[in-house]
Amino acid sequence: MVLTFTALFLVAAAPAAALTVEDCVRLALARSPAVRAALADAQAAAALVRSARAAYWPSLAAKGDYGVSKGFDRTVTNGGQTDALVSLGATLLDGGLRDARLAAAQASLRSATAKEVQQRADVVFAVRAAYFQAVAADAALAIQDDDIRMLRAYVALLERQEARGIVPHNDVLRAELAVQAGETARRASAADSQTARDALAILAGVDARAGTLEEPDVRFVPPRGEVVEAAPVIVDARAAAESAHREVDAVRSERRSQVKLTADGGALGVRPGPTFRDNGGGQFLLGLTLPLFDGGVIAARIGAAEATALGTDSRLEEVRQTLRVALARVEADARHAEADVAAGRRTAPIASEQFQLMRARYLGGGNVRLLEVLDALSVYADARLSVPRSLLAYRTAVAAGGQALGEVPE
Repeated sequence: MVLTFTALFLVAAAPAAALTVEDCVRLALARSPAVRAALADAQAAAALVRSARAAYWPSLAAKGDYGVSKGFDRTVTNGGQTDALVSLGATLLDGGLRDARLAAAQASLRSATAKEVQQRADVVFAVRAAYFQAVAADAALAIQDDDIRMLRAYVALLERQEARGIVPHNDVLRAELAVQAGETARRASAADSQTARDALAILAGVDARAGTLEEPDVRFVPPRGEVVEAAPVIVDARAAAESAHREVDAVRSERRSQVKLTADGGALGVRPGPTFRDNGGGQFLLGLTLPLFDGGVIAARIGAAEATALGTDSRLEEVRQTLRVALARVEADARHAEADVAAGRRTAPIASEQFQLMRARYLGGGNVRLLEVLDALSVYADARLSVPRSLLAYRTAVAAGGQALGEVPE
């Protein structure tokens, strides 16, 4: 019994494994309804490609009829009809219509696939942004807890000195106000942490409210030109332009002649017995269609399709420009935040030393006012807090760059 309770205690006391950002991303992608919807759209586009390819094949169908007519003119009705036929239909020449529709369907598939990748990248960004915010808020909480602890110890020291008549009561009040300000800032950080962890719980389907989060290793790498051109937003816009141009070809094919072949074989007659015994046979029909005049309908449709294609070409250039501007902004933000992180790490020890000196001079009776000590403590706290804040800005900028490029982890 003792061994059983000991084993249960050890299992219950075992620390939970840390939740990494990669774990959250993987879980979120597996359960995202937006990703499932985008995948369904891509599957529908793939089915349309198969349908467009099937148009090159001939069609084969079987049909049968049996009917009896009474009282009508037999010259018209023959007294009924019995038939059992196999029909073959094939398009021999269509002016390029099937080629255009197949190319348009393939372009639509590329567009749907690019949208699916971009949707995955959007989910990845949402998870990373929430994770990075939670990590930054947790780091801020640790710093603020330390600052509040120092302020409370400082208040206790001032209260003892006030009792001995060394400092006025106003100094104690100012220190207590600093504690209240620190606790207010801590509540804001706690709310940020809770919000981010709740978002992770919703997106990834895991309870991240009390789990341990790991410091992510994020590095900014400027994208190369071919990487930018392979971004899903550009692939989507390029595919939309390709589909529009193929639609122009499809409309133009309506001006060209079409040749179709139909063939039927089987039995056709009036009464079932004689029909299947004596009336077996076959026929074929080769048809040619050549448009001569339509009042300008096809020309108008061609003009509309060409205008649409021109618009998609312009939108492709617009998307390319917008993406490059966004990536330039991401790089600037990442470089700025990276410099702020380095500056914060250099400044924190200096601010700590300044605060210690100011406090020692104040408590030692030097010519230093309490306001100067509190200002030094505030500078020290801000220097320490600037590091997780700048890291959050840096990591978010890198994640935004990945979202713009449609990057999804393997």
